[in-house]
Amino acid sequence: MTVKTAFIVLLTSINLFAAVRSTGQSGEQSKQEKTSGLEAITLFFTGNELGAMQPCGCSGGQLGGLDRRKSIFDTANPQNRLIFDTGVLAADSTEQSLIKFNIIIQAYTMLGYDLINLTKPDIDIAGQTGLLDGLNSVIGCITAVNLEDKKLPERYVKKFTLKGKPIEAVITAIETEDQISRLGEQFESPAGSSTSVNIVVLNNRDTKTIGNIAETNMADLIIVSAQSDEPAVISEPNSKPLIIEEGRIGKYIGQIEVTYDDVGQKPEFSFTSIAVTDDIAQYKPLVELYRDYQELVKEANLIEKMPRFVLPDNLEYAGSKNCKLCHDYEYGKWLTSKQVFIPGLKKQASADSRHADAFATLEKVNSHYDPECVVCHVIGMQYQTGYVSPGKTPEMKDVGCENCHGPGSEHIKSLGAIQTSGPMSTCTDCHTAEHSAEYNANEKQYNEKVIHWREPVSKTKVKEPNIPNINIDK
Repeated sequence: MTVKTAFIVLLTSINLFAAVRSTGQSGEQSKQEKTSGLEAITLFFTGNELGAMQPCGCSGGQLGGLDRRKSIFDTANPQNRLIFDTGVLAADSTEQSLIKFNIIIQAYTMLGYDLINLTKPDIDIAGQTGLLDGLNSVIGCITAVNLEDKKLPERYVKKFTLKGKPIEAVITAIETEDQISRLGEQFESPAGSSTSVNIVVLNNRDTKTIGNIAETNMADLIIVSAQSDEPAVISEPNSKPLIIEEGRIGKYIGQIEVTYDDVGQKPEFSFTSIAVTDDIAQYKPLVELYRDYQELVKEANLIEKMPRFVLPDNLEYAGSKNCKLCHDYEYGKWLTSKQVFIPGLKKQASADSRHADAFATLEKVNSHYDPECVVCHVIGMQYQTGYVSPGKTPEMKDVGCENCHGPGSEHIKSLGAIQTSGPMSTCTDCHTAEHSAEYNANEKQYNEKVIHWREPVSKTKVKEPNIPNINIDK
């Protein structure tokens, strides 16, 4: 199956959800729920997904995962909740991001999202994948982007009944200052209709724009672009409107409880940031959907297609086995690295997590065709003569000598007379907060796991290893 064919299949499967979702009236998404006994409305929001459908599975302890969101959303009665995303579903417009965009749209329909605010990058990707024309019939969409054909509305309305009285949640998106003048039109309700909760999604965090929106006294809640992973309130305590930054890459879900002392008065908000931890139950259909994504990535053969830099000075990667002739001790230590106990860690290092078996950890979770994962589990994938595939470059599998010491061709040919040089990786190139949640503050213990050289011996005792930088040439 080609990637183009896969898009068509995904679009067809997504459209199956359209039959059970309301498309609203008068050009805007609207849905009446019978919720006469409810005391509060729950708003769930996410944003800046940036293609992060699952956290890296290398070390455990990471936050995130689309398949865990349903357990969070289900804590609220479906009849009195509103689930929306503020946009930027994918990080860029690469082939892999196009696949991710399709999968995320399908996941959102399965999770019961009411609305997506489509930003300019989202609209560009939706156009490339052929989803833009039919997307609004599948899931609620708004946009602040100026579209000549006006296919997408600027606001979304969902209706509730609270304490026996009608309530509307109204969401509109803003990208530029001139759109503020239309807020009265966006938040206007028909005469004699319900009380409304007016929400603005701002596609930036410009201080002047935020202030101008607040001065209109029309918005109850403003959600702005994120500066950190966790959503947070950035307005002054007890001030109105409530201003929240949205968070990013799916580590947290924003939750807002909306209540009224007396329906017809201004709403009261209670905000909570919910961490998507790895002990939250997974939703099996989304686990299966992620496997579909892995198969699409495999069929697209993305690793072999990726561009590769030319190494400087005619250097080439040689593979770790070619280092063994002169560095037999170091090679043996690297190959047979043992379990090291690290106090305070939730999970301890095991025999199958050493660098010499790094590729096998991907094979166990079927991520060994995903370039975003593979790059940290092989030698030199970004460069010519580096890793291409298990069949073509088996000697480049796993994290080996040349990851840290640089390409070895000239060093090997000269029997060590020519020192190795860059490109060289450091620990934090791969052990980032997203990929290795427990590395930070445990650097020394992690470094001890990869000691594979002889330490100097004093007359009295062996010195404690001091490893400020392991990128040294042996």
